[in-house]
Amino acid sequence: MHGDVLREFADAARDDLGQLIAAASAKLMRDAFERITRIGYPEVHPAHIAVFTGLDPDGTRVSSLAARAGISRQAMSVLVRSLESAGYVTAETDPTDQRATLVQLDRRGVEFCRAAMVVAAEMNSEIEQTLGAEDTQLIRSALRRLAE
Repeated sequence: MHGDVLREFADAARDDLGQLIAAASAKLMRDAFERITRIGYPEVHPAHIAVFTGLDPDGTRVSSLAARAGISRQAMSVLVRSLESAGYVTAETDPTDQRATLVQLDRRGVEFCRAAMVVAAEMNSEIEQTLGAEDTQLIRSALRRLAE
């Protein structure tokens, strides 16, 4: 009944920049986390990256992590608890505000961050080998401009 419009929609989506960027991002994320799992960090999932990227060196409140990630405090609390139970972060009462929870990297979290940087560097190198240095830099620059 609506097959024509669905075919047209699929054709339009095939070359849509947003769709292409999202598909490339999803593939890179899957590949990165397959590697992360293989090298010994199976507990960390893509959603957990919001915790790691939101942390300040001296620790960060759950509410601030949630705001930075654009998710609810409750959702961030779930992510933090799962990382805490696996030994990647600690979550303790904030000494400056007993109502708040302060999250900090633990030893395993530091190890993960270092390993993730190695995986990212390897993947960036592979992308550059596939596309060439000039195209890789062009894509990087264009994506930075779009993100701004």
